[in-house]
Amino acid sequence: MNTTVTILVLLSAFLHVGWNTLGKNGTPSKAFFFTSSLVPILVFFPFLYLMNFNFSIFRHLWVYLAASGLFQAIYYSGLAGAYRTGDMSLAYPLARALPVLFVPLVNLLLGRVEGLTLFPLLGMSIVFLGCLLLPQISMGRMSFKGYFKTYSINAVLAALGTTGYTLLDSRGMEVLKVIAVSPVLGAIYYFTFQMIFVCIFLGMYILISNVEKVKLLAILKKEKFPTISAGFLLAAAYIIILICYPLVINVSYITAFRQISIPLGAIAGIFILKERWSVPKVSGVLIIFVGLLIVYL
Repeated sequence: MNTTVTILVLLSAFLHVGWNTLGKNGTPSKAFFFTSSLVPILVFFPFLYLMNFNFSIFRHLWVYLAASGLFQAIYYSGLAGAYRTGDMSLAYPLARALPVLFVPLVNLLLGRVEGLTLFPLLGMSIVFLGCLLLPQISMGRMSFKGYFKTYSINAVLAALGTTGYTLLDSRGMEVLKVIAVSPVLGAIYYFTFQMIFVCIFLGMYILISNVEKVKLLAILKKEKFPTISAGFLLAAAYIIILICYPLVINVSYITAFRQISIPLGAIAGIFILKERWSVPKVSGVLIIFVGLLIVYL
């Protein structure tokens, strides 16, 4: 990855940790992420209209947008469940680390091996191993029980969602590049319509869930500022990544390096949300950082 992409991915990582901290500190739910996803739609759709954006390109991208929106909804659902039942300093790293392995694995199965060499694969594996260490209670008493807790299962669900939308988004942005759309405007358009589909899928669930309806009303009454802030941070973080996709040889590099947010998320959980720290948790974060350095170098 070049220097520009590296800086952009780092900025996206900080923004990503920011909206996740707001989500965990508020009311972790599908309703929260539905409301946060609605915010950028209300901002960017009028902006694109005023810029006379060519909305007819939707016919080239609707499959990617709809499928990616579904995987995003799965991601938010898993993330909400993980945050309700576990610490952010555990759930966030797990949800972000597993796609480091899943994305290149899917790419390999699809025959996309360009630029995927030994060292990046080694780094991705180290990142994954570091996250496996995170849920452990102590270094001297390793157990598999931590991987089967509710927050762990939801974190895996979130990781599967991340894997799906990452692969779809990289292909979707390639289509935008081919039809000569401005990278920034194209990313804003793609994200806006993706969020529309996210709101459709999450909204359908909220309509049939009395629990989520109650949470939605509570969020609209008491958590307007955190939700709006999360929406803007979410939009900025994701649009930056969309802009970066066409600038690299293999999307697995971005997927891996953006996991610098993993130690940042753990730090936010421990120091901002006052979650418990442990030797395995800190050790896992350090191992992840080493893996990220190997991927980058």
